[in-house]
Amino acid sequence: MVEDGSTQAGSFDWEGTEDVTALSRRDLGRLLARVSEEERAAAYRHEVLLGRVNLIRAELAGRGVASLPPEELARVLIGGEWGRP
Repeated sequence: MVEDGSTQAGSFDWEGTEDVTALSRRDLGRLLARVSEEERAAAYRHEVLLGRVNLIRAELAGRGVASLPPEELARVLIGGEWGRP
């Protein structure tokens, strides 16, 4: 099993999860609120990264560069300078 609860084959390991049927209605509501907030934050980060990728692609197109290798794109996305290790 990997850190997010899924197995290497991509299926979810239900045996290692919390039994939500045993939670009170109040605790279930709190869990739902927490998980919903985590999902909202992840979706926001995803959109920010997509925006950065689009900006980088537009800049590269403006410079006449067809594309970057994945390693270079990752370096730019995490704040490194393009073309420098």
